[in-house]
Order: sequence, then structure tokens, then C-alpha cells
Amino acid sequence: MPKDTDAWTPTTHPERRRSATDRRQSRRDDSLDIAKGFGIIFVVLGHCLDGLKSSGYFPPELSWPTLAIYLIYLFHMPLFFVVSGHLASGKHRPVRATLTKLLTTIVYPYFLWSILAGLALVRLSNYTNNQPPISSLYHILWAPIVPYWFLYALFFCHLWYLAIRKLSHRVQMVIAVAVFLAPLLLARYIPLMNVPIVFETVRGFLYFVLGVVSVAQVRQFGRWTAIAATILFLLFATVFYQSQLGGAYGVIAVLPAAISGIVATLAWSRMFAGVHGRFARALALTFVFLGRYSMSIYVMHIFFTAGFRIALKRLAFTPSAATTILEIAGATVLGVALPLGINWIVSKFDLDTWFGLQHMETS
Repeated sequence: MPKDTDAWTPTTHPERRRSATDRRQSRRDDSLDIAKGFGIIFVVLGHCLDGLKSSGYFPPELSWPTLAIYLIYLFHMPLFFVVSGHLASGKHRPVRATLTKLLTTIVYPYFLWSILAGLALVRLSNYTNNQPPISSLYHILWAPIVPYWFLYALFFCHLWYLAIRKLSHRVQMVIAVAVFLAPLLLARYIPLMNVPIVFETVRGFLYFVLGVVSVAQVRQFGRWTAIAATILFLLFATVFYQSQLGGAYGVIAVLPAAISGIVATLAWSRMFAGVHGRFARALALTFVFLGRYSMSIYVMHIFFTAGFRIALKRLAFTPSAATTILEIAGATVLGVALPLGINWIVSKFDLDTWFGLQHMETS
């Protein structure tokens, strides 16, 4: 969170003194930033593919977009909950200070960007996949606009962890599993349990606590962990895909695939953080940069991926192999680059806190 950068939560304005910056940078784990860099690329690419599929851009008989979306969605958001828990595990701020930071770094950006996205959806309803009325904006109190459900769920994950952080890791895991299973068991008896954000939040909390309790294990990840976890991810993903399980059974059955995908990403990221050579190191630092400022990409990318899709539609592009590659590549690049550019501009004018973004060192 602020000044020491928790996962996806943005920082408030950092001190400009060079010595403080150096100390803060030296404490960072580049592998976690690299993992977030990989993750945010998957987020943008997944939303790009999903938007194209929902708008009927892909022919029904084309199977690879569905498969790509399926593989990405298995683990990309759970990864960020794990990283958030991993970073939260080493912090022991007073309760009041923690709540203040949650309000300024999660709650405020959630409402700000949800309202902006909601207004954009209303204004562009003739061109988007959804046509919500402006009166529906108050639904964000319990029904977040995609993709901002993550901030909604992350806020409660931090709150719940604040309540159990002094307990042993074993007890924390027992509580997280119980919280995860409760809505699945009570959904037919309690109407509130059928609200989608409830399931997303309890699922996120399970991954959040997994991140908390696995700090020491993650530091031991290496090449063989990366290879084994990748193979297991593909195996579990195939089994789950073929099983076509849904409902409560599906929510539970997907866990092995998601966890193995997260482990693979973290392990490859740790290896990537230690690479040598000019090109390899430059590529690694690029992903460090993307991960470090993933918050700006997360809250703004949807405007540009959707906008690029609408522009192609207005230009009457006929779906083909060439235009499909153009759409996917263009939307992904814009969804990453333009939010970073905006983050740089608002940081240059010291407006980052007003936009709920992490301060970017403009020098």
C-alpha cells in the first residue's frame, strides 16, 4: 500500500528524497513485480479476447479464443490475491493506520474508476456489449463493474486478514477455507449468498491467505518448481475443461489448476529476476516496471481495449486473420501503454493521489 507498495494497491505521494527512494527500492522483491507484470498482461489480453468474443467478432466455430480465455481466467486474478497476501504478511501497521490506507488506496479508486467506467458505458451504450442505464450506477455498492470487482473483494480481504493476522498460519488457513466453503454450502438457504461478488470475495480471501502463509516457500522456488508447476497446470486445466463441472463442485475442482498456474508464474518470475545479459535483463526490468505500475493499467485499460474495438467496428473492419491479429495486438498494446502514459502525466503534475494511482518517478 502507500509508500511501501502492496500488490495492486496504489501508493500515495512518496517522499522525493533520494535516500528514502533508494531504501524503498532495495526492499522490493523484483520477482513479485515481474509476476504482477505477467499478470497484468494476461488481464489486458483476457479482457480484449473476452470483449471480442462477447461482441460476436470471432466466428462460432473458432475454438482457440475460448480456450485462451479459459486458460487465462483460471489463474490470472487469483495470482494478484496471492501476491497481495504475500506483501501484506510482512506488515504490522496499527489498525487505524491500516484502515486509513485501505480507504485511500482501495475504496477511493474503486468508486472513482467505477463511476467513470459506468458513465462511459452509459454514454457509449450503442457500441458496447452492455447497455446500462445511468440509474444503475448505485449498484456498484454490491455489484461491481467489471473489472473493478477486484478492488471491492481486495478491500474485504484486507479487512478480514486484519482480524486474523495475529493468529498462527495454520489457524488462518482453516479460517480461510471455512470462509471459502460457507457460501457454497449456504447459497440455497441465504439469498445474499447468490450475489456473485460474495463468491469472488471469499475465493479471493482463500488465495490472499495462501499468499500470506507461503512467503518462505515461494522464496525457495526454482527451475524445477517452475517446470513441474507448468506441467501440472496444463494437466489440471485439461482435466477441468473436459469435466465441464459447474456450480459448487466446479469452484472447488478448479483450485488445483489455479494454484499450479500461480506457482508456475511465481517460480518463472523468480528465475526471470535473476537473468543476466543485456537483452534478458532489459526484458526483465520491463516486466518489473509493468508490475510496479500495474494499478494504472488495471483501472484504465478497459477504456482503451473497448475503445479500440469500437473504432475497428466503426471502420467496418471485416474479421480475418490479419484484422484479428491487429485488434488483439493493438488493443493489448494500447491497454498497457496509454494508462502508463497517463500515470506519468498525472504524476508529473503531482495529481496521482487524486486519480488513485501510484506515483511514477517522472525523472
